[in-house]
Amino acid sequence: MKDVKNKKIVILGMSRSGYAAAILAAKKKANVFVTEVINNKEMRVKAEDLAKRGICVELGGHTEEFFKGVDFFITSPGIKSKSSALTWARRKKINVFSEIEFASWFCPAPIIAVTGSNGKTTVVTLLGEVFRLAGKVVVVCGNIGNPFSGEYSKFKKADIVVLEVSSFQLESIKNFRPRVSIILNITQNHFDHHRDMKEYANAKSNILKNQRKSDISILNFDDQRVFGLGKKTKTRSWFLSMSRKNIKAYLKISSCGCFYDKDQVWLVNKGSKERLFNKSDLEIGGDHNIENAMAVFLGALALKASKSTIVKSLKNFKGLEHRCEKLSCYKGINFVNDSKSTTVDATFKALSMFKDKSVHLICGGRDKGSNFKAIKSQIKKKVATLICIGEARSKIANELKGAAVIKKSKDLQAAVNIARLSAKKEDTVLLSPMCASFDMFDSFNHRGKVFKKIVKGLRKR
Repeated sequence: MKDVKNKKIVILGMSRSGYAAAILAAKKKANVFVTEVINNKEMRVKAEDLAKRGICVELGGHTEEFFKGVDFFITSPGIKSKSSALTWARRKKINVFSEIEFASWFCPAPIIAVTGSNGKTTVVTLLGEVFRLAGKVVVVCGNIGNPFSGEYSKFKKADIVVLEVSSFQLESIKNFRPRVSIILNITQNHFDHHRDMKEYANAKSNILKNQRKSDISILNFDDQRVFGLGKKTKTRSWFLSMSRKNIKAYLKISSCGCFYDKDQVWLVNKGSKERLFNKSDLEIGGDHNIENAMAVFLGALALKASKSTIVKSLKNFKGLEHRCEKLSCYKGINFVNDSKSTTVDATFKALSMFKDKSVHLICGGRDKGSNFKAIKSQIKKKVATLICIGEARSKIANELKGAAVIKKSKDLQAAVNIARLSAKKEDTVLLSPMCASFDMFDSFNHRGKVFKKIVKGLRKR
């Protein structure tokens, strides 16, 4: 807990996180200033609301005059390190904290924080379900739903906070410390923000840097970048693995872990082995969701949830909207909404759930600096028709040339029409974009809802 009363705090960015942090800082009697480069109707409405709370806002750019006398900065996720404001802060040796760290100063409940290139939202949602079933007051927030700062009113009553955190949120932390951390995987992502894989991985690894020996980190043994972090952390490291071959190796460095063998998930704890559940017990499919389920089990176990409660929640979970979400059939063709897959690796995993050459894949959007060639072998194996949309359509088509029949489309409606005309009975039309949505849609959620509306229109027609 920190006393920020009468401190001058400048908040960079007035997105959801920056806006929530500004309100929290004002509640804590700080002198709050918000600076935002965008000046549009939405931002002007927010600025007017903040002004009523005694918060000063500048729109349309950052000015050095605005920062004079500042005690520290709070940065919103996505503000790049080369931003003029952050450059100025470094030159003046002023501390910069991320929004999640700022909120954590006022949170008395233990935090379980989850990061990774893929699977974060599924794991965070499931952890929330487990703790609710266990009778706990749980707050689920961060990169999912409401910003951490926006949940301040619930902190005192909360037994546990489950926090989804991105590399953007982690790169500016100084003292942020979760009781339990989970790193699911580190694969190529956000190269439009991070300079390279090393910088991206370093940002992810920050989730571990302030944890103590009494804390627990849960790491994916099969991901070499993640496993390497286990050798450096001060915490007790628990591991998950899709292979029983790794048991002996990880028990040398850990007393607890989960592994998968012959369609069954097992817990190894202090030398004893116990079967937890079968693959067929889960409603959600795919090996990646086995990994997610193991991460949930270990994360909930670390905060004392009972094994029976965790397994019951896992068996009851039917999946997330926009994540390999099965829609209705049309003339024998299956439609699946995977709009939340905004990385190459996420789409790779989604494709693994379908029969060879049975998929008509709709992909594209705003490129995040991805290497689409990394999925070429999977496209060759699984995809009959590749329909590319959005700003990245030409790049995707060029990098995946020869892997499938490739077509470009001007919009999502036209892409669905191309896919359904290309598909035969029992084939699947899959929206799994590998890209951000912001060239054509407000969010992946908006993109997914539009896709669902188009598919529903096919049925009506």
